[in-house]
Amino acid sequence: YLKETLFLTELQEVLEVCEVEKIAPLIHKLFKRIVKCISGSHLQIADRAMCFFENDYFLAILKTYKDTTFPMLVPVISKLADTHWHNILQESLIALKTILKEIDPYAFEEALNMDAIKKKEFRIELDQDERKKLDEKWTKLHQKIKTKNPNYTEPDTPFTPEHIVGSYNEIYAKIYDKEKYVTLQNSLTD
Repeated sequence: YLKETLFLTELQEVLEVCEVEKIAPLIHKLFKRIVKCISGSHLQIADRAMCFFENDYFLAILKTYKDTTFPMLVPVISKLADTHWHNILQESLIALKTILKEIDPYAFEEALNMDAIKKKEFRIELDQDERKKLDEKWTKLHQKIKTKNPNYTEPDTPFTPEHIVGSYNEIYAKIYDKEKYVTLQNSLTD
């Protein structure tokens, strides 16, 4: 988490010296990363990402590119403002939700009520079915290579069922589900 926090700090400093018009090609990736950090499970990273919105220059970027930024930000911020587990961060998310509404109420409502096609265009992560399909394509590709080259070995990748790293990991999901199950069982027996 330390590297991510340092990255966010450096990114904010770099953005302050960039011209708003020159960062247009990076807006989608920039806000995707910030939204992922805010919606992530690590509190310090989410808090550091929220600091971006205290910066007037960053808010100017947000306003300039609101056609791209609002559809990415608003659904996630609105959901987290209602459901985040940490009270202080939840209060910050509620304040940010209010700021986004004040910047452009029409764009805010439009971002909340996007149709499925638009949501897919601006989403931050793949859903589980799409991720499984993508993983299956890679598996088929590796199998095809193995048939042509018997000495081929698959490279280590972090997002496979054998590795406990990041989202979309079946092992992690089983552990998490088991943990929830044990917690539920303990609460029922008490």
